[in-house]
This record gives sequence, structure tokens and C-alpha cells, in this order.
Amino acid sequence: MEKRERKHAKAMNQPVPPYARLFFDHLYSEYIALKPTIADPDIVSLLDEIHQRRRQHDLSWSDIYTFDLTLVDARPPESLIRKAYDARAKYRSVAGQKEYDEYIASKPLDLGAIQIDPDAQPPKPNVIVERELRADIRYLLSKFYLYYALLPAREALRDDLTKKAVLLTSAVVLVIALAIALNVGGTFFIPGMDQYSSVVVTVLTVALAGIVGGCVSMLQRIQAAPSDGDALFNLAAMTNGWRGILLSPIYGAIFASLLFILFAAGILNGSVFPTIVTPSRNSVAAAAIPSPTPTRSASPPAASVPSPEPSTDTATTADSLPFVKSSASATPSSKAQIKNTPPRVAGTATVQGEVRIDTPPKDSDVLQIKDFLRKTGPASGISYSLLIIWSFLAGFAERLVPDTLNRLVQKNLDIQGGGG
Repeated sequence: MEKRERKHAKAMNQPVPPYARLFFDHLYSEYIALKPTIADPDIVSLLDEIHQRRRQHDLSWSDIYTFDLTLVDARPPESLIRKAYDARAKYRSVAGQKEYDEYIASKPLDLGAIQIDPDAQPPKPNVIVERELRADIRYLLSKFYLYYALLPAREALRDDLTKKAVLLTSAVVLVIALAIALNVGGTFFIPGMDQYSSVVVTVLTVALAGIVGGCVSMLQRIQAAPSDGDALFNLAAMTNGWRGILLSPIYGAIFASLLFILFAAGILNGSVFPTIVTPSRNSVAAAAIPSPTPTRSASPPAASVPSPEPSTDTATTADSLPFVKSSASATPSSKAQIKNTPPRVAGTATVQGEVRIDTPPKDSDVLQIKDFLRKTGPASGISYSLLIIWSFLAGFAERLVPDTLNRLVQKNLDIQGGGG
């Protein structure tokens, strides 16, 4: 915090750039022309001291403002109208048309209506008008010189925020890229990792696209910081609101992940939205009861029983018959078949010569999170591309997902209200 404040103070107190020194030289030329008419030695001493700083390359915007402000009182009355025109044009260019219109609405002096007294030597406007004209010029000088002085601090702050944004986003992107590489490459080295790697890579890709979108939005907001209005207020807002700006990539990751869930739930669907495939409860329950592989009957010894033709598929499934019992009339081949039934698998049991298909466990009546994570993802390459695009938009347009949720809630409320 202290380091940043010292950096901003240095930016505000540093000597003015070369173009400002060129502008000061223009003012100094006016001073040389007016110097014989200045009777106050203190004013001459002040202006010469400021010029000495210029020669030492130690000039600041405050010095230039003081120099220009002092010359206002030294200028002859007949030159004040031209100076007022020049000051108003600068103010409109620096502050913007909106603030300039507010200044005009305060009804300053109409420069075109000021009458010059032709009998005065030299010709000059009315004394009261002259005072108001000098006061108006001083006001305008104070406004746009404040913008000149705050500009270095504003640009230094914007550069600082841009560096922080780039560093933060680069760190997060690097971490996610490493996680994606680990999940993609880990399937070859870590047993069982391939069960989750596909959906993990998808979620990480969605979050990465949201972070990149949030980063682009954040950089645009930093570069497009408002310059109209009160310059000091805008600088204070940037100084104290930088944490909120840097949260944009985090918001992008959260909103992109939430949008992925909305696609998976089927709440948002259409030709411009990705198709996300999710497992159903029925498919998971069926997967818990694998169909036994066909078995071949064992051939008895040739000396005792003639060799029959090998029996074909005689396996029993859960859809056809729940129990298959052995009987006294069963042929040796059928007894051998039951005896050589493959080892018990999930969903089956063998009890005293019986092959029984167990009912699915109760926990298969609901979709398990592991099945959801293993089998959820885009249905095609087009869907994957659309998912990345929408994830980027979710981070870039921060109000996209919140506004969508608000519309869904309002639509539900309207339906409930209409139904009542």
C-alpha cells in the first residue's frame, strides 16, 4: 500500500514532459512582452523564479498554473476576451462536452456581447465586466490545469492496474493449463484417472474460457476508465476500486461453470447453445446388472457319456426369468453348465445350485455424482466449440449469467402467478 502511494506521489511530483515545457515557453514569451507593464516587483520576482526552474528542468504543472494565473492580472483588458475564448476551448476539450454544457448553463459572460468603450485610452470594457471576465478565466484555468496535473497519476495508476491484471490472469491461466495437461497426460501414468479426466478437462476448459473473457473485460475497463466529469473523483475511484476490477476473472470462472450446469440441465437449449450429454438414472441402473456372457456346456468324459453337441447360449437374464433351478431330470450337460457358471458379478448370486439375479441395490435408484462426472460433456465438436464460446461470453459480459438467472426466476414467478 505504501509502495503504491509513493509511486503515485512520484508520478504527481515528477517534472513535466517536454510538451509541457514547450507550452510554458509560449507563456514566457507573453510574459516578456508584458514585463515592462508590470509594476509590482514581487510578481516579477515570482515569474522569474518559475522560469529559473524551467531552465533547470524542474518545472511542475503547479508552477505553470501559477505562472499562467499570475499573467491573468497582468494582461491588458483588451486581450482578456481572446484569452477567455482560448480558456473555454481548452476546457471543453479537456473536460468534455457534457461538463462544458453544464458550465454554459451557469450563464457565464457572453463574450460576443461585451462592449469595448471606444473613448477610453486604451479602449477597454466596463470595469465590472472586466472583473467578471478575469474571474471567469481564473476559474477555467483552475479546472483544466487540475486535469493536466492529475493525468500523470492517472496513467501511472492505470499502468499499475494493467500489470496486476496481467500477472493475476497469467498465474490463474498457468495453473489451469497445468491441471489440464496433468489430466490429459495423467491417464497414461495414473491408474483409474481416465474415469474422470474427460469431464475434468471439460470443466477446466470452461473455467479457463471464462477467466480469459473476464480478463479481456477487465483490461477494457481499465483502459476505458472515465475521463469526463470530476478528474479528482475519477482518480479516487480507480485508486480505491481496483480490487473490484481485478475480481473480474474470478467472476468469469464462476459464471462460466454455472452456465455449463445450465446447459447440462437443459434449461438453455437451441441451435446456438451446446448440447451437453448427461447420464440418466435408467442407464445407470441397467449398467449395474451386466448381462452374463454366453457359456458353453462342458463335455463329459467320452468313456461314460456320449459327447453331445455343445450347447449354445443358455444364459438367463434379469428380464426373462429371475430364477433358474436344477431338477432331477436335468441332463448332465445342463448340470455341468450350472456348475461352470462364471464367477459371481455385481447383481448376481449363486445359492445351492441356483443362479439368481439380484435386484439392483437401492442406491442405484438415484444418479451418483461419480457417474455424472464420468459421463457429462458436449455431444459433438460443434457443441464443444459453442460451449467454449459461451463460457468466454459469460466471463466477458459479467451480467450475462446473472441476468439470465433473474429472467428465469421472473418467468417462474409469472407462471405461478398466472396459474393462481
